[in-house]
Amino acid sequence: MTDHSVSLIANLITVFLALAMGTRIGYIVAARGATHHLELMDRHFENSRRLFERQQEVQREIDAHRRSREELKSSYEALGIWLHRLGQTLDEIYFGAMSDKQPMRDKAEALISVRPWEVVSPPAGTAAAEFYWSPDVLRKIRELHGPYAQFVTHHRLTMLQGDSGVVPTPSRSDQGCWQHWQELHSLVADIKGQVRKDLMAPPPAVNESS
Repeated sequence: MTDHSVSLIANLITVFLALAMGTRIGYIVAARGATHHLELMDRHFENSRRLFERQQEVQREIDAHRRSREELKSSYEALGIWLHRLGQTLDEIYFGAMSDKQPMRDKAEALISVRPWEVVSPPAGTAAAEFYWSPDVLRKIRELHGPYAQFVTHHRLTMLQGDSGVVPTPSRSDQGCWQHWQELHSLVADIKGQVRKDLMAPPPAVNESS
């Protein structure tokens, strides 16, 4: 074998080895690239899954808050109706006691004969709604009891004096009844003001971060 043949064979072997090593390295690099790509895909899908679950959780919180607000509004509508009727009752008692018309006086007398705590306590029909009323609203409703008892006592005395023919002086009768009537209407207005605060309170913030 000539030196040229040996050199040619050596060169061919070198080329084959280089090709083999290059192919092997290519396979290794490709495998590593595929693994890295799969890891990126897995990470992407995991982040997408977590984001979707968090979005679902946030939506459930928003829906629950919306339902709660609707129930709160409905409960306060029942309270508003009762407060309106209570205001009418106060007016009928006050104007009836001050009137010289017998039908109005009879209506006022019938109203003040009702147990005081029943008049200034929400009716049984609002019992379920009371669970949604704020502690401030419930406290302000309880504050009606004492002033209403004084209101009834003063108006009953005024009506008894009128029925007996005794004409009380305006400063001690009319003015006293008017002051109690005004005080109760002020308390009712205070309750309505608290209701407005409760309904206008901003919703709690929802954290949308994952």
